[in-house]
Amino acid sequence: MVAIIAVVFMGIAAGFALLSGGSSSKVIATVDGVHCESGERLDYHVHTHLTLIEEGQEIPVPGDIGIQPDCLFWLHTHSANGILHVEAPEQRDFTLGQFFAVWGQPLSETRLLDRTADASHEIQATVNGQPWEGDPAGIPLDDQTSVVIQYGPPFVPPPQYTW
Repeated sequence: MVAIIAVVFMGIAAGFALLSGGSSSKVIATVDGVHCESGERLDYHVHTHLTLIEEGQEIPVPGDIGIQPDCLFWLHTHSANGILHVEAPEQRDFTLGQFFAVWGQPLSETRLLDRTADASHEIQATVNGQPWEGDPAGIPLDDQTSVVIQYGPPFVPPPQYTW
């Protein structure tokens, strides 16, 4: 009876270790320095909200970006609500460009998804309502930050996400 209880307890403990990002998690893939592991890593867990706007119309950020059948990238979405999850084994700097790399979509000063800046279009970014100068791929994914990337014109006032 004691042996059965010990086996059950060890199975439960192993399950908790896997769910909490224990050492049994293994790297399956890596994109732009972001690992995709077989288990969740919740030691460092923050959220950034992303809004994408193309010629004045909001484009939803899809759910399940960075979630694969056999692994979960440290940068991912769970639903199409614009919340980017950073779930990593330790605190470190992550950028919007890394999220787009995991997504498999381009982001730069001249590219947003399938759009390219030209003589009559540009890409603008704001972070917490303030203009971002430079490459939007360098925007840090900080906790409770609101990021808006627009391709236009027209450009609309950047919506603020309420945490």
